[in-house]
Amino acid sequence: MTKKKLVLLESEMLAPNGHFLDYLIESSIYFEDKFNIIWYLNKNCDLKESYIPKNVEINKIIISNYYRRNNNKLFYFFEEIFFFFKNFYDIFYFTVLFIKKKKFINFFKTLSSNYFIIPRYFKSFYFGVLNSNLNENDHILVQSCRRKDISCIYFFSNIEKVFPKIHLRVFYPPKKRFKSFYFYLSKIENFMKKNKIFLYTEHGYKEKLIKNEINNKYLVNTVTPIFSFFERFQANFTLTIGFVGQARKDKGFHLLPELILKLEKKKINFNYLIQFTSANKDTEIYKNQLLSIAKDNSRVKIVNKYLDFKEYRNILSQIDIMPMLYDINHLTMGNSGVIYSCITHEVSLVIPNDCSHLKKFLIFKSYEEARDLDEYVEKIIFIKNNFSLYLTEAKKLSLDLKNTIKNSSLVRNIV
Repeated sequence: MTKKKLVLLESEMLAPNGHFLDYLIESSIYFEDKFNIIWYLNKNCDLKESYIPKNVEINKIIISNYYRRNNNKLFYFFEEIFFFFKNFYDIFYFTVLFIKKKKFINFFKTLSSNYFIIPRYFKSFYFGVLNSNLNENDHILVQSCRRKDISCIYFFSNIEKVFPKIHLRVFYPPKKRFKSFYFYLSKIENFMKKNKIFLYTEHGYKEKLIKNEINNKYLVNTVTPIFSFFERFQANFTLTIGFVGQARKDKGFHLLPELILKLEKKKINFNYLIQFTSANKDTEIYKNQLLSIAKDNSRVKIVNKYLDFKEYRNILSQIDIMPMLYDINHLTMGNSGVIYSCITHEVSLVIPNDCSHLKKFLIFKSYEEARDLDEYVEKIIFIKNNFSLYLTEAKKLSLDLKNTIKNSSLVRNIV
């Protein structure tokens, strides 16, 4: 029996930094037994030598800006002018094409409702779908749906009418603006009601934001990101305290040197595994402090580089306790990918006190709370002295998350 196809679209990713490539890999691994997996990526995306699952077909077809506004405003401006004039050519091109396909009326109605602007990704996406020979039984999952993505989906669905099931996962909170995300969301509502297009977002801030902007709140599916899992075993070894992610103050990177020194004064042997990407001008001094500490303490290991999928999970498998030194406001605005990574790898946590947003899904007591750095030290030691109990709870939490993903609306709608 021929497998159905699942297209994973990530239009803006230009390099493997961040969670975007990870989410692509996780989704590919999760669905690989049931589907032929195809990635639609940006033409300018450079995956370098990152880990990629076997049997994934990669199509770099999405055409967008080569220059970014924040990096080079002048060249970005000229590139936008180029796309402005290119729009006229594309209108002529698609007019001829859809007359031949007998879909001109659909095209013209959709074009006029979009102020005679063809969405930036439409042409590359449209021919990508045709070349992949997708049909109604296949699926397209937009991994991190932005305004340009949903405008493309709106255009495509209103012209074609018959198309694969489309799943839109909102990663960034949509902004209110001219022809905003919500403008296009309202235009595909009929397809959502017919279960031909599905909208997903995570619990919390983004969910409330979107539901406040649409009439039919039931059309918003809450979803947990898809992850792989690691089973941890307790043994007679020195526990490892860890940090992973970007070297930013809102993630508490600047507190790590002092935390390590305070723990060392307690005369308890911990190992420390600190992984981070490049420090900025605000955190460079703390990076140097950590490197200095590591020179004098062989139990402190510093990994200062981007990790691919497999390397990152290897680091997580070595960490037993993760102090989440985040600014509480950073965690309130959205879920942390690091939190999910800790849950899937059965890592015990120390989280900021009164972080109710996190505790909604930390439903088993695999964590402690702390108000300040001294309390983080106390709670880390407390977990260490009762580690078997916290590991048991961490295993329960990991299993619960695995079942949540399996029964999520996203998985059920695709499988």
